[in-house]
Amino acid sequence: MMKPTVIMAVLASSGFLHTALADDSLGTQSMVPPTTTGESAIMANTLQKRDAYTCYGSTNTSVTDCQKIIDTILADKQKDFTLWPNICAVWNQGTCKVRFCAQPYVTRPVNRSGTWLATYITSPILDGCIGKGNMGVYGDNENLNGHAGTYRVWVS
Repeated sequence: MMKPTVIMAVLASSGFLHTALADDSLGTQSMVPPTTTGESAIMANTLQKRDAYTCYGSTNTSVTDCQKIIDTILADKQKDFTLWPNICAVWNQGTCKVRFCAQPYVTRPVNRSGTWLATYITSPILDGCIGKGNMGVYGDNENLNGHAGTYRVWVS
């Protein structure tokens, strides 16, 4: 018997914001591919006390396209994003895709502001990863491949 897949979508007036339910069968769980050198572990860099990020793989993502997503998020910077376990907010613009996801096992919703999200997309991900031809991910736990912590943000 096939496992049913549920996908929720919320479209913002700008057309950039989509909310989707991550599903095991679609391979959208919180996993980061190994680096291009074949390493199985990704080394995280510390942002704040608990936050970490890393760059991985290679991409042709345009910094300009990602900046348009950041501008869209900042247009309503007082908006809070509330995500329940396994729920993602997804923005697409040209070659850039941003996914902000709650980890599968969180026991309460993840709440973050648009300002917070745009700040961390800009630095370190846009400046340190996308601008150098790599994809990037950040979260509130150094084990970016695992389910620890409460959220992950991918930019590719």
